[in-house]
Amino acid sequence: MRFAKKTLYMLLAMFMVAGLFGSIQAGAKEITLPVPTIKVKSVGKGTGFKVTISKTKEAEGFEVFVYGSGIAYGEYKYVSDDYQKIAEVKKNGNAKRTVTIKSLPAGSYKIKVRSYNSKKFGTMTYSEFSKEKSVKIKEAANGYKASYDFSKVKKGDTIKFGSYEQDNNFSNGQEPIEWIVLEKTKKDIFVVSKYALDSLPYNKEYTKVTWEDCTLRKWLNDKFYTNAFNKTEIAMIKTTTVENFDNAISGTSGGNDTKDKVFLLSQLEMINSDYGFDESYDAQDLSRRCAPTAYGKAQEISDSKYAQTSDGEDACSWWLRSSSGNGYRACFVGPNGRVNSAGNFVEGARSSFDTHSYIDGYTHYGIRPAMRISLKS
Repeated sequence: MRFAKKTLYMLLAMFMVAGLFGSIQAGAKEITLPVPTIKVKSVGKGTGFKVTISKTKEAEGFEVFVYGSGIAYGEYKYVSDDYQKIAEVKKNGNAKRTVTIKSLPAGSYKIKVRSYNSKKFGTMTYSEFSKEKSVKIKEAANGYKASYDFSKVKKGDTIKFGSYEQDNNFSNGQEPIEWIVLEKTKKDIFVVSKYALDSLPYNKEYTKVTWEDCTLRKWLNDKFYTNAFNKTEIAMIKTTTVENFDNAISGTSGGNDTKDKVFLLSQLEMINSDYGFDESYDAQDLSRRCAPTAYGKAQEISDSKYAQTSDGEDACSWWLRSSSGNGYRACFVGPNGRVNSAGNFVEGARSSFDTHSYIDGYTHYGIRPAMRISLKS
């Protein structure tokens, strides 16, 4: 009898363990989403690609990931160490879903997709990734290119080259940068950005500083340079010997000449008629006026409703590379197109847009990068 009871207890225990294991298995099965399958093909004569996602039951939506040389990631645009999410399809999986991507530079890419569901399981649950698919973009629809030919460009033209966030909508990728051609030689073109692209202080610390040592120079030749240009474009940007003359009004030292890929225009370049500028610093020159992008405004570039560009946009102040005053200031162009060479700043004043060029912390000025680009890639 004791043996029979012991056997019965053992059997009951086995059934309970089996039932518990079965429920765990069932629970695990419940929160497993089917793996989607995808088809990828180029569209628009190679300017983009379309992803078609199979019917995938229990999917609430899908995330599209891309790997390649043109993927945006944080401040650095061109990385190759991981997949990056670039699109999301917020529709269930009871039918085929498509998404078209047209905001990547030219290059070769790999794509994979996973489904998700947060409503059914009470927590965000993802499927495994689909199998990878490959595609090539020859020339993206929004202006990114695999090659360039500026041999027919003329002085005064506006070109597109590189990319940077401008419309302040990060979901659609970076926008092509527009550049005004100031000069053309047999080998290259000298350009400055049409718009003020971002806003940073000339130098992060309140100290005497020249262009050679300021933090804005480092940012332009590091983070901006890395973020704004792909490999083809980087190969076209020339290293320029930048002359840093003393301030023509105050005599403040301009420091040593530098070798830069990207730089700011100087006080003297602002009165160079060969570049299309007025020869007087005090002229309210339309050709020197500049408007900020939507992203630039979001970075707190101050524009003025009392001064407009030739396109009718509210103009802003923007940095020059030349030192001014006692070396604690830098020159800039005001919204009205006048060159502020004296740097007559009164510490604490932040209201008058044309009477300050304080270096430390004042980030309401725009940044207009300049550089020399080879005529052909």
